[in-house]
Amino acid sequence: MVQSEAASAQPDSGNAAAIQASTPAPAKKAVKIVQTAGRQQLGDFAPDFARYNDDILFGEVWSKNDVLSLHDRSIVTVSALIAQGITDSSLKYHIESAKKNGVTKAEMAEIITQVGFYGGWPKAWAAFRYAKEVYQEPAAK
Repeated sequence: MVQSEAASAQPDSGNAAAIQASTPAPAKKAVKIVQTAGRQQLGDFAPDFARYNDDILFGEVWSKNDVLSLHDRSIVTVSALIAQGITDSSLKYHIESAKKNGVTKAEMAEIITQVGFYGGWPKAWAAFRYAKEVYQEPAAK
């Protein structure tokens, strides 16, 4: 990060890399995320909360994956949950989602380690329990 900040602070030398970096990337197409867990689990008890979960959080926020990829949203979500000490089934769900969204085992280990330093070492230990389970290799036959 420091290197990037230093590089961006240098005056533009007019080279091709500087020109290429300023050219906007082609627009990505958002993929609509459909979630029904809120309605399935809380629809009768808390219908508004269920709607916010399914339609707003997933239907709108997670569906803005043309701005922030599902891979990156998963990293942010897992990091936030661990930092808050949320080490229940919702963390496991989001680690599973992260894996489906392309977060590798090595990335997950590094994410949890990084969060351990800034969010709390015991929280990282708790998160590793789920990460090991999710990223466990199938037993050889």
